[in-house]
Amino acid sequence: MNVNSVNNIKYTQPAFTHKHEKSTYSPKERAIVAGTTALGVAASLAILAKSAKYSLNPKKMFKNIKNSYLAKEEFLVKQVLAMGAGTCLGGLAGGYIIDKDKENRKAKQREAVMQIGNISIPILTVGGADKLLKNCSKPVKSIGSLGSILVGVYLANILMNKLGNAIFHNKAERGVKATDFSAHLDDLVVSASYISKAKWVHYISRIVPLALMVPGYEVGNKKAN
Repeated sequence: MNVNSVNNIKYTQPAFTHKHEKSTYSPKERAIVAGTTALGVAASLAILAKSAKYSLNPKKMFKNIKNSYLAKEEFLVKQVLAMGAGTCLGGLAGGYIIDKDKENRKAKQREAVMQIGNISIPILTVGGADKLLKNCSKPVKSIGSLGSILVGVYLANILMNKLGNAIFHNKAERGVKATDFSAHLDDLVVSASYISKAKWVHYISRIVPLALMVPGYEVGNKKAN
């Protein structure tokens, strides 16, 4: 937990953001983490594609890329949960490769737990809101979806603080700030996908795998303070 002092007033930094923290690792080490994070996301996409009966043969994929899993399928709750697990495990693997320090590895483990909760809980509340508001008008669904993201972020903060403290025997509490909500791009895109089936929404949602690489990258670069 980061503790800063301004005019002798202490405050804690929030844990639940996808924003990038400045890394003290070398460019080569950061590249390794980025690579393993990308592999983690790619592996989760491969599993999703295989389970949906898509071919993983590169020749077939690139020959008919418009009908590939990446281009055709929607990224909703199931997909985000899978990619969230992939990015965090990939980032953690990269972090272990570049850093043998036990305390730093423990910090990466805790960050992985936090980020998995930060990804999964808000997206589950978005999916729940869609089911509850399925027969409502688009304005009502829009308001409900945005509200579900806010609820999910706060719920993730409460639950993951308790879980992290229980697992790592740490009494640190991390709060949520307004700036946290701007980082949930994946939740917003999935929310839009539930509300509208327009082609432009589908095209925008193609950035979800890239957006979900950020938390994994943060996991691998995390250090003990």
